[in-house]
Amino acid sequence: MNEVCTAAKVSKGSLYHHFPGKDELFLYVVEVDTQKWLNEWEELRSGISGTEDRLYALGDHYAKDIQNPLIHALEEYGRSHTLSKEISERLSHIFESVTEACRVLLQEGMDSGYLIRGDLDNYVITLSAMLEGISRVHEITGKTDTPETIRAYYRAGIQILLQGIGSGKIEQ
Repeated sequence: MNEVCTAAKVSKGSLYHHFPGKDELFLYVVEVDTQKWLNEWEELRSGISGTEDRLYALGDHYAKDIQNPLIHALEEYGRSHTLSKEISERLSHIFESVTEACRVLLQEGMDSGYLIRGDLDNYVITLSAMLEGISRVHEITGKTDTPETIRAYYRAGIQILLQGIGSGKIEQ
């Protein structure tokens, strides 16, 4: 907390007035970062039409965020702490807010007929797991790929997904 106070140029008293402990401060930072990511995604999404192009754009958005240190810190945090009910609920809300981007996109694809109608919840879990899993595997293997290579991993994942649930219908 000393380092945080020094970097933020605030006293410990001021910091603890707003954040009773490290957990609350950390989760606040993650929540703000997640909201920023979601706002950036919504701005990207609104400028793109069609499910396929939007899915590839979502993969690209994940690829750009792969080096975000908060992602790695959040994973470590979840593994190394016994989480209270409140903290677990906040973490769940963070995850759900990100998966909502997948849910909306998949629902639009099914509604347009571009994606095969199926169990939306299963589709959301599958897409989210694939997108999140690429970054986990990349982290575990310790690869130092170029941004272009990382983007190619995500695009290959989207292509495989579309081969499985794409209807073959061309979007208008």
